[in-house]
Parts: sequence; structure tokens; C-alpha cells
Amino acid sequence: MDKASVGQQAAGIERHPERRFKASLAAYEERELPNLKKEHPGLRLQQYKDLLYKKFQKSPENPFNQATVSFDASKEEKLDVLAKKRAEVEERLRSDKA
Repeated sequence: MDKASVGQQAAGIERHPERRFKASLAAYEERELPNLKKEHPGLRLQQYKDLLYKKFQKSPENPFNQATVSFDASKEEKLDVLAKKRAEVEERLRSDKA
């Protein structure tokens, strides 16, 4: 991997996950609500939304569950976060195979 591609990946790390949270939650609810209604028939809409919110908190689609850095992070901090994320993925894949 060359320095340019590493820098480009580091630049793509989310700086403001709170900006995308509401939109990604709405998309998740829209997609998962029919499935949840089949699994748990007879609940009220607010109960479905509570269940969806709890599932979304653990979902990889949640922006807060993705790699983030502060908005004023230096290049070294971004590269550290990128390396940690890569190490977590490698560890997860190793543990899945074992």
C-alpha cells in the first residue's frame, strides 16, 4: 500500500457521525420494520421503534459504531485510527476462522 492510498483512506474516516445518525436510523427503520412486524405481530408502532432502536445501537450501520476521529484530528491520529480499525477487522476474521 502506498502513502497516497493510506492518506486517502484516512481522509475518509468519519469526523461527524452525529450528522448522519438520524438519516441512517430512518433508513434502518424503513428497511427493518416489515421484518420486525413479521417476527413480533401485534405490537404498537412505538414498541416496534423501540426494538429497532435497540437493534440499531448494535448495528454496524450505526455511524457511532464506525471508525471516527475528532474534526480537528491530525494526520497521525487519522492514520492511528485507520490502523486500529484494520487490526480489529483482522482479529475478527482470525477469530471467525478458528
